[in-house]
Amino acid sequence: MTDVPISELRIDPIVGRKVLIAEDRAGRPNDFLVAADSAVAHASAPQVVSTCPFCVGNETHTPISDYVIRNQQGDWQVRVVPNKYPAVKCDPESIESEKQLFISQPALGAHEVVIESPKHLYDVIHLSNEDFATVLHVYRERLRHWERQDQIKHAIIFKNVGPAAGASLAHAHSQVIAFPYVSQFQAAELQAAHQYFTTHKRCIFCQLLHNEFEQGIRLVAEEGPFAAICAYAPRQPYETWILPTQHMAHFSQLSDAHLMSLANLLKQLLSSLHTQIPDLSYNLILHTAPFDRPGETAVDSYYHWHWELIPRTTRLAGLEWGTGVHVTPLAPERAARFLRENRVTT
Repeated sequence: MTDVPISELRIDPIVGRKVLIAEDRAGRPNDFLVAADSAVAHASAPQVVSTCPFCVGNETHTPISDYVIRNQQGDWQVRVVPNKYPAVKCDPESIESEKQLFISQPALGAHEVVIESPKHLYDVIHLSNEDFATVLHVYRERLRHWERQDQIKHAIIFKNVGPAAGASLAHAHSQVIAFPYVSQFQAAELQAAHQYFTTHKRCIFCQLLHNEFEQGIRLVAEEGPFAAICAYAPRQPYETWILPTQHMAHFSQLSDAHLMSLANLLKQLLSSLHTQIPDLSYNLILHTAPFDRPGETAVDSYYHWHWELIPRTTRLAGLEWGTGVHVTPLAPERAARFLRENRVTT
């Protein structure tokens, strides 16, 4: 008989999400690849594409910038513009809700695009570490901006890279969405973190980091005050979380020195994944605390900001959609070892 790895049910230690680790469904770590839906642009692509609305010289194809970082020559380096096709709006049309079960209301909020380079680069790994830190600086400043808007309670920042991750343009960019409410996923994290803090008088993310450092088997890398760990219950192979090693609830609290260390770590991690997974698609999502508002309980003592990096290497199918249980064909312990052994320095 052929030895078949035993499938294992794991439960996410934060929100209780169930995941099946089923390594018999695939082979080597670098076998877990989604076939590319289309060709993607790489570093060898032209630096400016005439049809790309995000390239330098094509600024008239986007809305007027809300925020711009310029270099010493006065040329723009990073632009933030309103999304031409927003998921939410500051002034949406009124909607009349149906009765009883069917609830509807205007999709209030703001939706921005962060154009991360004037050049037609596919991903931030093609930026210098300093330029990547500038992108992170823009994230911090946009969060600070939305924190000053009283009607906004929370903001999310995310990158969709590659067709399997939902990207529609092959020019390095990310998105900021500001909401007048706390999203369902964020609320679940906050509730779990608050419950753990009430019982144990400790941040659950700090405890998670303590355990991961103690065991070491899912630790991928450290850079300054940050650590990267493969998620204990990953939704996709190589799902990795990047967290500050000291307690911090708000990404907007980071210093410039912190941003540089974080840029180094993120770029190393993304570069390692790009070398191992051809035509890598991924989602990179920032989870940060809701903005402090008068009359509302502050979450600073029990919440811990973090990035979730989710390579899109397998497709969701009937089991995932029908049960919410993800099946992952690679244990995070093997994924972490593979990333440690194939680390790319930048």
